[in-house]
Amino acid sequence: MQTSRIFEALGEADAFAAIGTSGAVYPAAGFVAAARQLGLSTCEFNLELADNAGSFDHAVYGRASETVPRFAEIVEREGLRAAFAALP
Repeated sequence: MQTSRIFEALGEADAFAAIGTSGAVYPAAGFVAAARQLGLSTCEFNLELADNAGSFDHAVYGRASETVPRFAEIVEREGLRAAFAALP
């Protein structure tokens, strides 16, 4: 894994989403903490709570094949800020 490239990408990101994660395998489980330190909005898209679910600003539970496209539609139509505002 090229962890340094991921951290560079986080530095250029507008938000962070984890899709289908256990939240238990590092270093990937730590990316949400890094994103939050950078001030990014964060969201977990998952079937169930990840081990690090409390680290996310938002969580959407259900099949990613359904929840992620809905989120993407809002981003496309209204922008990222509106999409995050629509999350639970």
